[in-house]
Amino acid sequence: MVDRYRVWLGAGVLAGGVSAAMLAGAGVAAADDGSSTTSGAQASSGAGDSDSGRDTQTRTTPGSDADDDTSKTDSSESEESEQSEESEESDPEPATRTSGRSRDRTRDDDGGSEGTPPTADDVVDSPESALDEPDASGAVEESESTTPEVSPAGRHHAPEETQLESTTAEVSPAGRHRAPEEALPEPTTVETDLGSSEGAVVMRLAAAEVPPLDPDAPNLLDILNGIGTRFYNFYTNAMHSLAGPVRVPLGSKVRVASTTLTIGDGGTIAADWYIPKGNEQPTGLIYLQHGFLASARFYSATAAYLADKTNSIVVAPTLTWNFFDLENYPLEWPQTGRAIADLFTGDRAALNASAQAAGYAGILPTRVVLAGHSAGGGLVAMVGRYMAELGNTDDLAGVVMLDGVQTLSLMSDDVGKIPLSIPVYNLAGEASSWNWYGDASRRLARLRPGMFTGVTMRGGQHSDAMQSTSGALQMVAYFATGFSSPLDVLANRVLATGWITDMFAGTRTAGLYDGKGSTRHILSSWWWRQLTTRTEAPAARRTYTSSV
Repeated sequence: MVDRYRVWLGAGVLAGGVSAAMLAGAGVAAADDGSSTTSGAQASSGAGDSDSGRDTQTRTTPGSDADDDTSKTDSSESEESEQSEESEESDPEPATRTSGRSRDRTRDDDGGSEGTPPTADDVVDSPESALDEPDASGAVEESESTTPEVSPAGRHHAPEETQLESTTAEVSPAGRHRAPEEALPEPTTVETDLGSSEGAVVMRLAAAEVPPLDPDAPNLLDILNGIGTRFYNFYTNAMHSLAGPVRVPLGSKVRVASTTLTIGDGGTIAADWYIPKGNEQPTGLIYLQHGFLASARFYSATAAYLADKTNSIVVAPTLTWNFFDLENYPLEWPQTGRAIADLFTGDRAALNASAQAAGYAGILPTRVVLAGHSAGGGLVAMVGRYMAELGNTDDLAGVVMLDGVQTLSLMSDDVGKIPLSIPVYNLAGEASSWNWYGDASRRLARLRPGMFTGVTMRGGQHSDAMQSTSGALQMVAYFATGFSSPLDVLANRVLATGWITDMFAGTRTAGLYDGKGSTRHILSSWWWRQLTTRTEAPAARRTYTSSV
């Protein structure tokens, strides 16, 4: 009889422990949701236990301290021990109820389904059938595997055979119950609590799957610059292949050499230098800038003519007209105009170094005339403006635009900053799309009313001033802008060289400033001057001043 009581006692303790663990797990889950949940576990001794009149309830309150949880757990275990002692004196078939969980199973006489070994749940629901099953001889076998163990703290543990991780809750050192690790949700979605350790795992996995940002990813400007640079390089190399090495016309009194010129913050550009032969000191320096879709070689014949007839050194740089290539000083950008203006400040070290590399042994003249064709004409107007802002206009003899055009800067702003004492002229062809239908001439007339601002050649073409020693390049220019008459080309040269000569000398030659602009009138006046100057000393050369 005592052995049977011991079996009953072990079964009751096992049922009470499992029930308390399940209720504690439910309480922890309710506490995580932030709501107050009360769970109870009541154990009775069976149908015949009405005399005791007591049932035990374990209540778990979320948010309590660790000490309270521990005390409540010990209290529940004490009550379970008392209840187990009472069950020895009452009905020998104890019944166990679990709050929040019920099972209705149909079992055979052995406490499990036929052919299926009993599970932990079967042991809880029918302890007698699981723990008091007779062997073949009809005797009840006692062993350590069916005897509950008692921990040093007084807590009861179920036998090892019935302690399954899937149904047994773990107790933390502070007394709080938590579900077994197998029941934790897999951290596979962003719905996981990101403040938990599982959430941190999710964040690390997501960060590993996201590709890193590429700091060197090209932007729109880089893409456009790449396209423009490829086209510029292809076009310019093709034109230079057609032109061959730079050269001057046959019989010219000028020699030419190509070298490089440093501008701005260390930028390097190509430059052609046209230097008069002989020992005579050059009169001045002419900066000649090409236009859009061109290079300095498109103007080799024009540059040589200007150098010869004005006895001046001509420097003709080649700038990229890819205006997305900001690092290499595009043709029309204001930063380029400022960089060129800086060339004429101080000791002009960059200019002198480039000229010496081209074979010029002396120091460059201080007086300078800025000349440019098409978009190059707009650029030299910008350079004159920056020279004025730098206070460096004492050496600026004048500005000559050869059918000038401005796009990225307003000519009114640029020319408006140049002092009125410095002449600014525009030698234009007939109005066309290439010169924005005479926009530069109209602006100059408004900015300097009552002053001579240039000539518009009747019947002139945009390419009159763009003359090359390369027949191939010249044909390319003519096909693009229109074929020029040889007389118009000569008249253009006469006016350009006459204006520049007067700018250096500070004079005004008769027949160059009347503004009629007919080829016949310009060439007849020029021919007459040529006849008279042959019989007169250079000092007796006739000049006049005109307000028009």
